[in-house]
Amino acid sequence: MSDHTMRQEAPYPNILQWLVNDAIEYKSGWRFSLVDLDRDQGSKGLTLVINITGPNSYHPEKTISVNHYFPVPPAAYDMRSWRRWLFDQILLVERHEACEFFTIDGDKPYAPSHGPGNDPYLIREIGTFIDRRTSFRGELKPG
Repeated sequence: MSDHTMRQEAPYPNILQWLVNDAIEYKSGWRFSLVDLDRDQGSKGLTLVINITGPNSYHPEKTISVNHYFPVPPAAYDMRSWRRWLFDQILLVERHEACEFFTIDGDKPYAPSHGPGNDPYLIREIGTFIDRRTSFRGELKPG
């Protein structure tokens, strides 16, 4: 791994700040903020924080409050572009939450990967051992 640090710069996104602080209306229990913070793993900078408070996907009888962090792109977007970027981040949170809540016979096949280095907004599906060993021709490779 490199010990270099990435650096990017852009004008402060005043339009995004206005959208987040004064304009957005979404679901009850959802809060939005822009914060300059350390997101761990050496990543820090201006971040959109979407905080949701609602049922815990593993224990629905309990309420949980969770922050979703999104690095703000170093861009000089106009209103329409910032608005769309904000909407896209909401869709990522919705997808993440859907993957956490979706349950089949007690199993959560699309549960997000939350660990370090994982993108928790990807939809992952773990294939079976047979799936992983079967070639594109349908032939089972030795294990």
